[in-house]
Amino acid sequence: MSNTDRGLGRRRQLQQGLVWLAAAQGDDYAALLRGLDTDPRDHWSALRERPLSRSATGDWVTARHSVACVAGSEPALREHALLDEPGAFADEVRPGDAPAWEDHAPAAWKRAVERAFRDRAEADLVAVARDAAVGTLARAWCLDQTAERALRTALPQTRGALDAPFYPQSLARTRQIAGGLAAVRAIVPDRLSNDLVTAVAGTSAAADLVTNAVARYFAHRDGPAALWDLLATRPGQAERVVRETLRLAPPLRLGAATATASCRLAGEHIAAGERVVTVVGAANRDPDVFTDPDRFDPDRHEPGRAGEQPPAVLVPGTARASVLPFAVACAVEGLLTLAAHRPRRAGAGLPVRHTAAPVSPSLSACAVVVAQGRRPGRVPRPGQDPDGTSTS
Repeated sequence: MSNTDRGLGRRRQLQQGLVWLAAAQGDDYAALLRGLDTDPRDHWSALRERPLSRSATGDWVTARHSVACVAGSEPALREHALLDEPGAFADEVRPGDAPAWEDHAPAAWKRAVERAFRDRAEADLVAVARDAAVGTLARAWCLDQTAERALRTALPQTRGALDAPFYPQSLARTRQIAGGLAAVRAIVPDRLSNDLVTAVAGTSAAADLVTNAVARYFAHRDGPAALWDLLATRPGQAERVVRETLRLAPPLRLGAATATASCRLAGEHIAAGERVVTVVGAANRDPDVFTDPDRFDPDRHEPGRAGEQPPAVLVPGTARASVLPFAVACAVEGLLTLAAHRPRRAGAGLPVRHTAAPVSPSLSACAVVVAQGRRPGRVPRPGQDPDGTSTS
């Protein structure tokens, strides 16, 4: 190991130590960055007590939906892109010639489910969802088998890339992330040169939306069967289930913006160069905005339900990228495909999430079982046959 590597490793250890020290001294934002708490709601509630607070980490932090919306419209605050690359801001990440993701997701999900349950009844839902998400991307990009295999090898190496701007990753992990990003960048088609963020963040978000939606129903008295029954009778609810999962269990839980000039936010002076962080998980459960915010209610996203448009669900760093359209389209297709197989929880253990991942605390595994002998297929969307073709 070179002296440069040793120095970088020590600096990252020091940065991690400062976060842990701040958390030990009662800094709720630092505790979220540390990522040890399985239930962050106490920290969210504490952060919502003030519109905007200064963390010992140096960041300005808000957990209020209204303040986050004001920050998003403040010209002096430039939202960060999801990947921590030099000079990368969200308004510089444009989708280019974005594919129609929903055209490619059905075949990818069909293949992923068939491979997972071909010879066995039990599989890891996280692995199935990631397989389908990467398959969707590979089909949309028209990758050959060699390039698709390279993509499947490179993407897992980028885990932690979304968290690194907030919580320093280890030296070994940092090297792995850099190598993974370089490998993915080499695969992205030239016409979609800005879709690196979709590959890294979109595939992760798509898998998280599916697994988090199913995991929400583990606590239901009828288990995931309640979800599958809902989609069997009302397949149009799949998108609302995904939208509610995006609110209640977002795959991206922190967003940041940097002040390019001095400004005021929630009565505080923000100096040029300072960073404002939105705790998205808390803001999307703000009781001043969402009725009964901790309840999973897909129908809250029905337009005009209360005579007005439902409150916006905050999703950081995706306004001008194709991450969100990709993730939602892939997740909706995933739920409709899984509904035909009706997977249920395997065993009694709780799903485990990755640590040191304040932005993307994905499930590391989620074992499910299906009844053997089920005919491969999907729950059709309204106006479609079970194979996904139009009936009109």
